[in-house]
Amino acid sequence: MLLFLLSLAAIFIVWWMFIPPYEFIKVGNSIPGPRAYPVLGNLLNFKFTGPSALKHWEHYTKIYGNTFRVWLGPHLQIFTIEPEDIQVIFSSKITTKSNSYKALECWLGTGLLISNGNLWHQRRKAITPTFHFKILESFVPIFYKCGMTLVNCLKEKVGKTPFDITPYMSNCALDVVAETAMGTEVKAQTNPQDEYPKSVLRMTKLLGDKMYNPYLNILEPIYILLGKRKEEADLLKVLFTLPLELLKRKVNEKNNCSKSPKNGGKKNIAFLELLAKIKETNNPAFKTDQDIKDEVVTFMFEGHDTSTMALSYTLWLLGLHPEIQEALFQEVSQTLAGKIPLMEDYQKMDLLNRVLKESLRLYSPIPLVSRMITEEMVLPGSGYRLPVGTQVVVSMYALHRRADLFPEPEKFNPDRFLKPIKHPFAYVPFAAGPRNCIGQKFVMLELKVIVSLVVLNFKIHSINKNLKLTREILLRCLNGPHITLTSRK
Repeated sequence: MLLFLLSLAAIFIVWWMFIPPYEFIKVGNSIPGPRAYPVLGNLLNFKFTGPSALKHWEHYTKIYGNTFRVWLGPHLQIFTIEPEDIQVIFSSKITTKSNSYKALECWLGTGLLISNGNLWHQRRKAITPTFHFKILESFVPIFYKCGMTLVNCLKEKVGKTPFDITPYMSNCALDVVAETAMGTEVKAQTNPQDEYPKSVLRMTKLLGDKMYNPYLNILEPIYILLGKRKEEADLLKVLFTLPLELLKRKVNEKNNCSKSPKNGGKKNIAFLELLAKIKETNNPAFKTDQDIKDEVVTFMFEGHDTSTMALSYTLWLLGLHPEIQEALFQEVSQTLAGKIPLMEDYQKMDLLNRVLKESLRLYSPIPLVSRMITEEMVLPGSGYRLPVGTQVVVSMYALHRRADLFPEPEKFNPDRFLKPIKHPFAYVPFAAGPRNCIGQKFVMLELKVIVSLVVLNFKIHSINKNLKLTREILLRCLNGPHITLTSRK
């Protein structure tokens, strides 16, 4: 009897600890969504991560409409793909990054991706000038050099059996981000850095699960008993080793007075050096070396992993559509005409721009973002009133597949961007508003340089017609994509 009473008391305590506030229950009851279970909410019948997540989003959108609710344990989540609602969420000053991003702090620290409040404002203001047109222009030779190294590596695959393009894109993107962010080379394409990319893959899966399972955050002992904390610590050792090694190498280069640009040429200024200069001005955004490290680690993660997936999906899509690939080859070859290109050359290539935009529509590397409401808000599209603390999830993956916004949404059709989109917030691969991706111009320029070089040198043939996608923090692929190559020369 005593054991029964103690068990009952324990159940009551757990329920009391995790029962949502009444105002959230009221809002949750007013918004349609799948059946929620006591304490667990929708953890058993709604997937935020894994191979089935994307189908769950699509399925529940068809049942409950463009705005519905789910419960992650005691936490209310509003899921929306309504452009009017998204515009308010992204543009309003009364929204901030959701609490789920705190799971990334062990890795990214106080980096721009996850910081909030005054710190975020100070960092954003300080970093924005580092993505100025002139600085991006100075990165074009680095993009081109890394792209040519990629071309040379891919020559070994010409006429061979199908292969997964992703590792090649990963090493190329790692070369790019190391030289632009850190100002030093890792030569990952000629000396593959397998451990770092593999650790990024494992870490994004681990932390993706933690972000959307509140009990792994709330009940730390469970996280430890499952061995997740040790796995996290082991991965962090690898993920910090490469950036710290590059930081050390850069310091040694700076201290070596004999180092100078080859042939007296102009030296590119890396992201790391720009941050160091900001720190020297006593800017409150960067007071310590740790502040700089956090931002560099964030930039390496975002600049490496997102570019890897965007490049992989784009080349695979071109391999499925030889007529578009051929038209792109004609545009690239006519524009570049055998010369080393300048930034303005890439700005001229309209089809290249539309190909990338359409690829990002179908396969945005970041498939969703989450915001938290800091003041009561009414969503204009759906009319729902949300209390302070509500978490709102915007799925770019599902939004970009709305047939009323993008006719034949599963079709790869770059020409759809010849016309204005139906709503300015219907297409948001880099998010939008004050917290949009600060590096989107950097990424787009990098993609243009590398994709154009691959298309200029090879004909791409995609093997798998359909990809098995999985949602972690990023949108990943479980089966490739696999391609074959034919030389154009």
